[in-house]
Amino acid sequence: MSRRSWTAIAGLLFAVLVWGCREKGPEFVPVRGVVRLNGAPERGLVVRFVPDPQKGSGLSAFATGKTDEQGNYTARYEFHGKEGAGAPVGWAKVTVFDSKLGLTPQGQESKPSPIPYAYSSVSTTPLSVEVKSGDNTIDLDVKK
Repeated sequence: MSRRSWTAIAGLLFAVLVWGCREKGPEFVPVRGVVRLNGAPERGLVVRFVPDPQKGSGLSAFATGKTDEQGNYTARYEFHGKEGAGAPVGWAKVTVFDSKLGLTPQGQESKPSPIPYAYSSVSTTPLSVEVKSGDNTIDLDVKK
């Protein structure tokens, strides 16, 4: 074999190696459900699935959904500048906040949220769920 052939083969092997060793992203699967506040479906809530590194989910792939009039949400992911339907497979902490409150004008008192503050932070939310391969229905119960 000529030197040129060996160089071509070496380049091809290098490309295959680099392609095979690149970081694989998470698997995204459909996630939907109902958010209930004290047992009643609630509209206008934002739910966010954040990977739980304490349970082995360390990638920075997040999923968010907003509840409709019946409290239904459908998750959409964000990962490395890409967006799509679904949430990453694995354990997640779920935060919930009320999007209906909006900003409080200066000089006015803010309206109290019906959602307890603990649900708005990854470090304090009591909601921990496992997103599994396949379609997922994950209903969330928020207690006041």
